[in-house]
Amino acid sequence: MIIKVERSGGFAGIPISNQIDSKDLPSTLVLKLNKIMENTEADLLSSVGTPKGASDHFTYKISVKDGASERVIECNQYNLQHDLKSIITYVEGSSKKKS
Repeated sequence: MIIKVERSGGFAGIPISNQIDSKDLPSTLVLKLNKIMENTEADLLSSVGTPKGASDHFTYKISVKDGASERVIECNQYNLQHDLKSIITYVEGSSKKKS
């Protein structure tokens, strides 16, 4: 599986994209990733808005491609699940930036 994390927003508004192969993830994160991929409610994260008065927040687009199938989850820093956050943190810190 290929995991791509795109982050935008924040104070500067500079978009950042990182990508990593799941074979390069620690086994604990692979388990979390599989759990997220099986959770159909993860797609509902994007429907949860930002708190009133919030500005300069990060938004995330996480794409996971496994062969011909692909799953995309969009969320922001306020509705980011803990398991997904740990995957994003690892991908951003351990991969090469794509843009």
